[in-house]
Amino acid sequence: MASSKSRKIKRKRTSKRKQKRFEGLKSKLERGPLRVQRFVVEPRGEAKMSEVLTDFVEPYRELADTEEAYRKLLTLAILAWNASFLPEKEQQEMVERVLVGGIPGATKELKAGLREIVSKLIARKKAYFVEYRRIIIDYELKDTGRGYHLAVASTLQETSSQ
Repeated sequence: MASSKSRKIKRKRTSKRKQKRFEGLKSKLERGPLRVQRFVVEPRGEAKMSEVLTDFVEPYRELADTEEAYRKLLTLAILAWNASFLPEKEQQEMVERVLVGGIPGATKELKAGLREIVSKLIARKKAYFVEYRRIIIDYELKDTGRGYHLAVASTLQETSSQ
């Protein structure tokens, strides 16, 4: 009986932590530029985009050995993911806008390297993740002490182009 009670307590704590993380992401989305007021958390029958995004960046994960580096990797991955839904010319324009506006002091070499990574990620999205057609709006990353917990906000409605 004691083990059943301890499992219930552990599930309750986990649920409270999870709810707190989602409340933080909800607050961030409500204050953000899109002013998202309504969204669904873990819709039934849909893939968890946090798991999909984690799988998507997996080949590059070893390059991100700090929380800051992992955040940068996730940001590039989301740029590539969302750009992949655009026609090729618009993909390049979007990537350029983000790299020029988001990293104004970066060297030409750094920007070239980032373009290459984003290009490879776009190709990876189209090759291995084509069935996932939801746009990623935002994410929240928390260091749990044993790793990272990733929460992802995405559109529920799938995009029609790719």
